[in-house]
Amino acid sequence: MRETYRRTLQQRIAKRRGLALNTKPNQSISKAVIEFIRSTVVRPIHMLVTEPIVGFVCLLTSFQFGLLYIFVVASPWTFETTYGFSLGAQGLTFSGFIVGTMFSYAAIIAGDRFLYQRKLHQFEHEHQAPGTATEFPPEHRLYNAMLGSLILPSGLFMFAWTAEYAIYWVVPIVAQAITIFGSIQIYVPVSMYMVDTYGPLYGASAAGASSLSRYTLSAVSLLFTLQMFKSLGTGWATSLLGFCALTMAPIPWVFYRWGPMLRARSKYEREL
Repeated sequence: MRETYRRTLQQRIAKRRGLALNTKPNQSISKAVIEFIRSTVVRPIHMLVTEPIVGFVCLLTSFQFGLLYIFVVASPWTFETTYGFSLGAQGLTFSGFIVGTMFSYAAIIAGDRFLYQRKLHQFEHEHQAPGTATEFPPEHRLYNAMLGSLILPSGLFMFAWTAEYAIYWVVPIVAQAITIFGSIQIYVPVSMYMVDTYGPLYGASAAGASSLSRYTLSAVSLLFTLQMFKSLGTGWATSLLGFCALTMAPIPWVFYRWGPMLRARSKYEREL
């Protein structure tokens, strides 16, 4: 992909034009370490707790990531206890995730090409006057996420109440495909929305906050998944996840409607 980091681009332009590069004075090791910690640890955590966009995007992406790990543990257990699947057959049940993932990325590519890119070209045509610094709203990234917010809880509830011995085992596998389809529809667009919102200067820090929350929840989810499914059963354990997804479903819609207001209040100004 093309380089997008502003400082790197400025350095390349200056070098190409034979201009003097603005270099920072040499720092001591202690100051360099402090600066490194500030930009890679302190800033992401600060953005996580002070920036609503970062906080809610991290909540969404962490749930999607944790959901994947939950199903890695819960799905084999469900098909073993409900349908008596062998170890090899349990592995084949993940074919639903494979199919759902393939269709999901096809939908994301289609959404980018036929919705996002079309809106972008229209915006550029309307704001092509010289000196115009108007920025294309990153909220247009959220079309697929709004769709996924409706599909994900539907897939979870479908899996919850079709994973029964009396119902053919293909049905819950289809429900898994629907679930992962909706999950990826949310995960990819909201991550891109956050990076677009904070730009090349602070986008990496926002992504760092997302990584911190994602992997923390993923690690924690493995500690309670099997106990939760054994205690509540597949129906109510997955329904609990469905209710969580349903509670978070409005987030992409809120971003699309009030995102400009939230961005205007941000402490991390995006550089054009």
